[in-house]
Amino acid sequence: MHDPLLARRDASPLSFVQQQLIITTAKRAFLQLNIVFRNSLLYPPSHPLVKASANLFLHILEDLFSRNGECAFHLVGGELFFDTFSLPIDETTSRKIASLAEKNIGGILFKAGLAEQEVVSFAYIVQRDQTYITSRGGMAALLERESIIHIMVQGLLKTDRTSETLPGEARRKAPAIYLDAMQTVKEMVHSLQVGRPFNSQKTQAMLHTMVDGVLDNRDALLGLTTLKLHDEYTFAHSVNVAVLAIGLGTALKFDKPQLAALGFAAMMHDIGKVNLPIEVINKPGSLTEPEWEIMRRHPLEGVVILSGMQGIHQLAMVTALEHHQHYDTHGYPQKSGTAQQHPFSHIVAIADAFDAITAVRVYYKVLKPPDEAIRILLKLRGSDFNPMLVKAFANMVGLFPIGTLLRLDTSEIGLVVHQTTDLFRPRVILLTTLDGTEQEEISLLEMARGKYLRTPAATLDTNILKVNINQYFT
Repeated sequence: MHDPLLARRDASPLSFVQQQLIITTAKRAFLQLNIVFRNSLLYPPSHPLVKASANLFLHILEDLFSRNGECAFHLVGGELFFDTFSLPIDETTSRKIASLAEKNIGGILFKAGLAEQEVVSFAYIVQRDQTYITSRGGMAALLERESIIHIMVQGLLKTDRTSETLPGEARRKAPAIYLDAMQTVKEMVHSLQVGRPFNSQKTQAMLHTMVDGVLDNRDALLGLTTLKLHDEYTFAHSVNVAVLAIGLGTALKFDKPQLAALGFAAMMHDIGKVNLPIEVINKPGSLTEPEWEIMRRHPLEGVVILSGMQGIHQLAMVTALEHHQHYDTHGYPQKSGTAQQHPFSHIVAIADAFDAITAVRVYYKVLKPPDEAIRILLKLRGSDFNPMLVKAFANMVGLFPIGTLLRLDTSEIGLVVHQTTDLFRPRVILLTTLDGTEQEEISLLEMARGKYLRTPAATLDTNILKVNINQYFT
């Protein structure tokens, strides 16, 4: 059956700025609806404050109705969504979500043509206790009785580790997609090393599969980028940067052909290192200045390699050349002229840096946790990295990215496995045995009596705790 509250709208891709405008307006609408609810507790329906707050709510909705004639808010696992956009949550919003959940309200749809009286009557119905609502045949029956025809209410959707919207099958698919990508990169590098052409069609097919995997369940594949594969770092890094770049592309609402092109450019960004001496690439410790001169050649070497391949998109060459030039162009190779760097180059630069900071490599003695990597990126925005894209990347991976170990204020240990609408409150697996068999996944947005049940207290070092996080993502 078609569900108007959860159906995805067919529309042309929106820019990041357009998305942020919709999210901001939707958040204002939800907060204003909360004011209508509050006023209905304090005053009778005819009171000017009740009517004024309802009219302001309608005024805000007008901007949202212009998209498709209806606006849907829904609650899933303690999170708030407007249509398909996740909304940031503060304490006031959390309390209202908790109160709606107590009344088994999981979604509210407003249709164009909504009148002030319908909003006011709906607010007074919502304030009724659950016993009254049930005794009158439920929320839908009460709406019909009050002639409220432009508001629909949906029951609460329950989520858990086995019945989430997506992760079940997508979780199982993610490792296969990741391993297939690793194998494809290995074959490509080997072909280049022995001077044999590689199968670009196979690479393109693999990338389309990867794009589908990220669109199905971005977190499942992002989780695999946390795998620490010391012996196969070169291959894993190429795959990780592709997954992270495609993930950011989906957050920016790129279409599938754009995502595939971005993924290919990301996977090929370091291909020029194939032509560099292996002793320089894998040298433990710091590079000498002559060795750095060799290392700085890899963007140009990448362009040379890619230009000799059949059917290669020009943007892959552009990205290979520009990904170390930095946002303010103080990187390498030195930029000449006034031409702007391509957005793909900015995206790949961020994904490349994030994976490099958190990776296990011969010349990194201390592994930096994902949350520290995000702080480094945020510190370098405007100089090394495009500030708008760093913000979008941080929103995607969260301040506690997937793979982060958290000590909670309950003294429990949680492994971050999904993001929520609140960057400080992801979904975690509660770790007890530390052997990969734990199954209890909870959201740190969960509340009781207006208070959060659990709150992050600190991040933990996986090396000190001797926790092998790989076993939770494969």
